[in-house]
Amino acid sequence: MTDVESLATMPNLTAEQLVTLTRQPETPFCLKTDNGVIACQEVLRFLPGKRLVVRAELNGQPVIVKCFYGNGAHRYYQRELAGIKGFIHAGIDTPALLDSGSEQQALLTIVTEDLGKIESLEQVWQQTTLDVKQRQCWLQKTARLLAQLHRAGVCQEDIHLDNLLVSKDRLYMIDGGGATVSTTPLSDKQARHNLALFIAVLFPRYDRFADDVLCAYADENPAARQWAKTDFLKTVLKLRKWRERFIQKSLRNCTHFRVESSQHHFAAFSRQYDDAALQALVTNPEAFIADGKILKLGRTNTVAIVTLDSERKVLIKKYQSTKGFLHKYLRTLRSSRARKAWLNGHLLQFLGIDTPAPMAMLEHRTGPAITCSYIITEFVPSTHSMAYFDSSQDALPEWQQVAADIGDILITLKRSCVYHGDLKGNNFLIRNNKPLLIDLDAMTSYKWRFCFQRLFRKDLERFSRNWKDNPRAAALFRPVIEAWEQA
Repeated sequence: MTDVESLATMPNLTAEQLVTLTRQPETPFCLKTDNGVIACQEVLRFLPGKRLVVRAELNGQPVIVKCFYGNGAHRYYQRELAGIKGFIHAGIDTPALLDSGSEQQALLTIVTEDLGKIESLEQVWQQTTLDVKQRQCWLQKTARLLAQLHRAGVCQEDIHLDNLLVSKDRLYMIDGGGATVSTTPLSDKQARHNLALFIAVLFPRYDRFADDVLCAYADENPAARQWAKTDFLKTVLKLRKWRERFIQKSLRNCTHFRVESSQHHFAAFSRQYDDAALQALVTNPEAFIADGKILKLGRTNTVAIVTLDSERKVLIKKYQSTKGFLHKYLRTLRSSRARKAWLNGHLLQFLGIDTPAPMAMLEHRTGPAITCSYIITEFVPSTHSMAYFDSSQDALPEWQQVAADIGDILITLKRSCVYHGDLKGNNFLIRNNKPLLIDLDAMTSYKWRFCFQRLFRKDLERFSRNWKDNPRAAALFRPVIEAWEQA
């Protein structure tokens, strides 16, 4: 518990100071509000100029405080408060609303119960020890919770696993700001769309749980028994394709990414990896490449393994045309290949397909023209699939599962209308008997299936050619290719 003497020594922040902050404040600090002095211990979320969420103490009680300030503060505050009250009215579990500030202040606060150091459903879902039955159970619980909300006229439009907290096998809904509240139950169309949105935030491989979700939802909302599964899954796929637009956030400053932009360069960093060593590499990539291990030195790209510090290795790929002025000029009219690889790396993560983590991207510019570009990813010690399934070695018991996992990647790409463009065996890396997909600068996601279908045949033919001189691998992948075609 924070005593009076400790409060006196903590720095104080006001609404005016919060508005000017570009980086999250260091803890601990104090906020003076209508509710009293809030001793902030941990920053949970920070949106510059708009919002701050902290774990804190208020009058000796542990609480979660959501602070609103700057432009639009009153609107966001009112929506958050209405959403929380909607959750309570619907009878679902949500952290208790303890207090809310006066709307006349520059700093508006909503104080809720602190459930302690508990996990989000996203954290639970990512656990590798979670089996199929447990995943099925969590999805069914969420479906029933959504049905209760819909019956009460509440639609959680920002439905994702981080907005559900898990405590002793119970689900708690948070983030009232993402909810809309009506006095009447949601229509069938609205309810079906919102439930499909929940499935769309999951990786495509979990669409197989659609039957379980629909049945559990129908337990609370019997009208859903009339919903056709095929139509429901079409809506899921449509919404997942719509959600791909969020990948563009990797090209602007936000919670997960940092961007530098000037007349001469553009750089994007994943904040997870953004440190002094990575910044040094982006500042002078050619020096690192010169000291690194060159894997490929071609006319249009160079690939090298470089060392960031004493032991950390990363892969850097440089794109620069040496095919003459016309080719260089035509390349400047399109997005750089590094930018495409950067976006596509995040697209694969969005789809649940393993790929070396994209860490940073750099473009060098002369006016509007991009003279060269670089993509930096984690270095993954691995074997490519042509060597892994080499016919000259004895078959491994893991081959069957690895081939099936590659098949899952191919099916996910097809169901998501994503054309890779070069599915040669060397572009599948095998690490610890798990496949990763690489070489993403030609990959394209299509909105319409009829545009994608012709190109899919090219991917299919290229992948099939990998095994023409390896009868054992060809037999192993024959059912994989058949399932891919039928997906």
